[in-house]
Amino acid sequence: MKIDAQGKPCPTPVIMTKKALENIDEGILTVLVDNFASKENVIKFAQSQGHTAEFSEADGVFTIDIAIGYPCELPAKQQGAANGNTENIVVFIATDSIGDDNGLGKTLMNGFIANLINMDTLPKTIIMVNSAINLSTINNDTVAALQLLADKDVEILSCGACLTFFKVEHDLKVGEITDAHRVMTRLFEADKVIRL
Repeated sequence: MKIDAQGKPCPTPVIMTKKALENIDEGILTVLVDNFASKENVIKFAQSQGHTAEFSEADGVFTIDIAIGYPCELPAKQQGAANGNTENIVVFIATDSIGDDNGLGKTLMNGFIANLINMDTLPKTIIMVNSAINLSTINNDTVAALQLLADKDVEILSCGACLTFFKVEHDLKVGEITDAHRVMTRLFEADKVIRL
């Protein structure tokens, strides 16, 4: 089966893949996408469902082949288990600044991100959308702080559509590219959402 998700906005390629996977018991699903973030999101989604996925790229089109129904073992990662956290806390960040003042606001955000590692209970997931993706790409202070959290098994997710919009999709320094479907899944599954 083949689906063409070229030109589709986030999270449409993942949703199209999800629907196609629901109708296949065994075989290869080929998904065509035309941007890096969509390629990453479709592969991550397929892997999260226990499938293997490989891709090739030609003339700006990514061809993703997903194997369905064949035995494959993926390492089970229990988010937050290594740091002793059993509560599903998600930190959702929509901007790289706290408040309207970019000078003080950015300093405050740097401080909040740096201090997360000192909390008795770490979040399981940190989600960055809109200009907050600067925290995982161009802000070296927050990149270092986020890497410390990632080393403690905190899942770090940056919006793929946002990375593409700001033209920094290849500058991600910590965590993974994600899509709206995965973001909404994390938010709906959370015991607590903290918004910065």
